[in-house]
Amino acid sequence: MSASTTMEERIVAEVRRLCYAGLDTPALHRRVLASIGRAVPFDGSCAHDADPASGLGMRMYQDPPDTQNLRFFLEHVYFEEDVNDFNGMIRSGRPVALLSEATGGHLDRSLRYRMSLAPRGFHYDMRAVFASQRQHWGGVSLFRERGRRDFTTREAALVGRLAPHLAAGLRAAALRAQAPLTAISDGPGVLVLDARGHVVQYTASAERWLRELGELGPGWQDGRALPSAVWLAVGALRHALKPETERDAASIPRIATRTASGRWLFLQAAVAESQNGGTEDTVLVVEPAGAQALAWLRTAAYGLSAREREVVELVVRGLSTSPIAAELHITEYTVQDHLSHIFDKVGVRGRRALVKRLYMDSLYPDSLDPMVTDA
Repeated sequence: MSASTTMEERIVAEVRRLCYAGLDTPALHRRVLASIGRAVPFDGSCAHDADPASGLGMRMYQDPPDTQNLRFFLEHVYFEEDVNDFNGMIRSGRPVALLSEATGGHLDRSLRYRMSLAPRGFHYDMRAVFASQRQHWGGVSLFRERGRRDFTTREAALVGRLAPHLAAGLRAAALRAQAPLTAISDGPGVLVLDARGHVVQYTASAERWLRELGELGPGWQDGRALPSAVWLAVGALRHALKPETERDAASIPRIATRTASGRWLFLQAAVAESQNGGTEDTVLVVEPAGAQALAWLRTAAYGLSAREREVVELVVRGLSTSPIAAELHITEYTVQDHLSHIFDKVGVRGRRALVKRLYMDSLYPDSLDPMVTDA
């Protein structure tokens, strides 16, 4: 076994250990990238967590940091059609993709390259998406500067071996990080941005949620230190206002993201009507996710299939086996089979316990044992 092969195997074992070590998402991204960098050198990176419901990024971890570039990317590039789209990679079953291969060596065919990478001095790009059961939990882009060699097929294969473990680690972190709803006392907050991205109005609740999303520096009101989720929501609004497909036209410019304390927030953007004929402002509503949204996240994090989630929704509505079978056009035996698999995945032994685990555990986190049974 060659020295390079030995190093690769050591890194695979190290990353697997990190993915199952109970790390939070920022620490997991940071430590995994440090490990990968020993076998796959890179000059810059941008990792992200994703909302599995929408497939959109939530928090971005850019190295080296460039807040102006990140803001521009999220507002003007992120939602545009481009090669190696993360969700497209999931649909095609490709955990890793090289920009040079996707463009046939003509990198400037990529909008992302022209508008974001090249201006920062980066040339080559390798993307990896971390998906489980076709659900997008995160990903990373690795960059090399002009003058360096491109990423190799062997390097891409190594990162591809790590992708399933990163998906499992991020999914587990999302489940662990859920904070009890009883800890949330503030309601929705409102943030108003002008055309320059400056904060012109905000409520106390909005400031609180923004501080939970990330550290706000003393100049945050001029837009320089706002969390990336804000610009992602603004970008979603721009895209919704200029739809190119029916799906775009039906989309809602709402972003789900998780705070450092584990709470889930929704950011929804809208355009404020101008009162004096001037430039329109952008209004963002920031609010904590309710129990229903957290329950959906749990079904995803527990690895339930689409059909199993349908069964859960009908169980929550109070349907028994026979009506569930009729609703889904399957046999009662199949319903029972689905329920058996659901109970095993969630770690309960009955329908009542299932509902408690998915819907009530967020409200009463200490009321359930690790294995819950029906009374």
